[in-house]
Amino acid sequence: MNTLLKAALLLLCASTLSMASEVLAVVNGQNITTEVAPKNFKSMDRALQKKIINRLIEKRLASDYALSTPISESEEFKKTLKHVLQMNSDLKDKKEEEKFLANILKKDAKIKGYTEEQLYSKKGLLAFDFLVNEQADKIKAALTQKELKEYYELNKYKYDTPAMKELLTIVVEDQNKANTIIDELAKSKNKLETFRALAQKYSLAPSASKNGYFGKIPTEQLNDQLKPLLKDLKKSEYSQEPIKTEFGYQIFYILNDIAKFNSRFELVKSKVENEFMQQKVKQWASDTIKKLKQEANISIKYL
Repeated sequence: MNTLLKAALLLLCASTLSMASEVLAVVNGQNITTEVAPKNFKSMDRALQKKIINRLIEKRLASDYALSTPISESEEFKKTLKHVLQMNSDLKDKKEEEKFLANILKKDAKIKGYTEEQLYSKKGLLAFDFLVNEQADKIKAALTQKELKEYYELNKYKYDTPAMKELLTIVVEDQNKANTIIDELAKSKNKLETFRALAQKYSLAPSASKNGYFGKIPTEQLNDQLKPLLKDLKKSEYSQEPIKTEFGYQIFYILNDIAKFNSRFELVKSKVENEFMQQKVKQWASDTIKKLKQEANISIKYL
């Protein structure tokens, strides 16, 4: 009876483990399971599951690669890893803390609150982040002004600002109502606050809940009907007559009249460098993982 009971319990335990952890893919002989997938993974549609499995494969490859490099032995990495994992632990005393800190650096470390796979992933991805930062330092050290200027010239449009109008608007059904609103604005001493209040009270547009705020729009992108009526209006001015549009009768208020800005390299150099660095580092990470995938033995088990 005891033997049968033990067998039943073993089967129950095996069944529970298999339900809790299911193999999604095998990468270079190592299982990737649902332990590192989102908790709602099984309820997702197939297309999203496929994307997540692919991402988990990339994370595993990145982890394996990073943990095989000297970066994982650096004191800075160890210090950061201890800090990250210690934040999620419940340590009672200094002795327990010392034991915890020594344990997490072991290859087969086991820590309360993490499965072995989850802990490996956390360590590996942190190590890969360190590699990314190391690569960023190398790129920055080799960066020349010539390279930066060439990047700026190719992407100058991103740093220039076209002339824009920042607008408020009121939309009403009939022209008489629009004229009444314009008359009320003309009498007001604080036209901006009056416009906002009237927009909230009368406007039929969704922007009524935001005091009529329409947003910023490049002057050149105003349609043929609005451009001649609004392009010459300055900050704090408003359209003096109702404008008939497909939405009704509209009144516009110029919250800001933003002048065109033609950038110069010296003025935006810091922003250019940051974007250049981000692009280069992202490309390095992408190329590294692509190469790892090409060389890896990968088998999808779930889909």
